[in-house]
Amino acid sequence: MFRHIHQGGIITLFNSASMNPLQLWSTSTAAGEHIIFKQDEEVDSIVLCIQSADLAHSFISCPKHKTETLGITLPFITMLIKNMDHLFGFEAEILDTHGKVRRFRSSNYESEARVEHKISCLPLRLDRGWNYLTLDLRDMATRIYGTGFKEVRRITVHASICVRLILFADRIVPEDELPKELRLYSKHTD
Repeated sequence: MFRHIHQGGIITLFNSASMNPLQLWSTSTAAGEHIIFKQDEEVDSIVLCIQSADLAHSFISCPKHKTETLGITLPFITMLIKNMDHLFGFEAEILDTHGKVRRFRSSNYESEARVEHKISCLPLRLDRGWNYLTLDLRDMATRIYGTGFKEVRRITVHASICVRLILFADRIVPEDELPKELRLYSKHTD
């Protein structure tokens, strides 16, 4: 999807406040569960909430079609997510410099890191409320597999979580350097 465009700075993959935030994404929900947009009072913005007891079948995934790949070469993924005090996980599928497809799964239900040939499962701890989560996929590929990072192929976000933003960048981008429409605003100030 992005392989043939110039990739510098930031690529926003999901912005809950945009006109059609799920345009590039597929959605899946278990029976009786839901993925909805709702107003979050804490950030005074529309956010996407994925709520389900069934993590395996309730998720959003990009790109929309399983035959496509993202082709994003920017190594830093940043997600602005709200801890809902339920099970949550996400996966980043990458292609390494040896041509191997690898998946990094981070979740709050893993208690120990587990590394296998094609997948690494990493524990994740979120603070209460809203969290900025940034991962360096290039560093992870080097440290975990001893290879280089080539590109991101797919991102999948599983229940239960609220999502405001998912972006890729060429470096860690502090919030005050993000464009205004991508920042977290709270109407409650200390």
